[in-house]
Amino acid sequence: MPGESITVRWCTDEPVIHGSAEFSQTRGWPLRFRLDRWWDERPRALVCMANPSHAGAERDDPTISNLVRLARPLPIGGFTVVNAEPFIASMPAVLYRWRRHAIERRLNDYRAIRRRNLALIRELSESASLRIVAWGRLLSSLPPAPLLLSALSLDFTRALHAFALTKDGCPKHPLARGRHRIEASAELVLWRRAATEEK
Repeated sequence: MPGESITVRWCTDEPVIHGSAEFSQTRGWPLRFRLDRWWDERPRALVCMANPSHAGAERDDPTISNLVRLARPLPIGGFTVVNAEPFIASMPAVLYRWRRHAIERRLNDYRAIRRRNLALIRELSESASLRIVAWGRLLSSLPPAPLLLSALSLDFTRALHAFALTKDGCPKHPLARGRHRIEASAELVLWRRAATEEK
């Protein structure tokens, strides 16, 4: 149901992984504001990507499966996924088309969604043990992101990390393939320092 959070458990060869997700709808637009996976009680990382695909509380998609693989070696108990845009789309072109339509035809609705999303990101960042960005090059095709970065970094007082970086410095997406595939590691790459760390 829209706006409902569901929690489930399932077993694999690894310890039990728990899952939950928060979905909603506005004007019939399918939205996912957060998705959680956790395996113990240690604090969770906050992972921000461009937009959600079709994973849910019980269902992993390839992105979430890879996130579990990359996150398990880290000193965390799980992760919460948020997105620059909460609109559910498996293809970037669909996301850009929705955003263009929303701004042109339903600007007030789009602004309300964006306010809710940024407020949630800021709230979750306050309790996160790590803040990881993983949107690949997709964010460059979305609007300038100072508000998003401010929410993620708590007004630039917290560092932002990545699993790995592209040659041009973008935080790699978990689905990077081939020679760009990200190997699981217990260490992250610094993407943006906290303002208090800058000289």
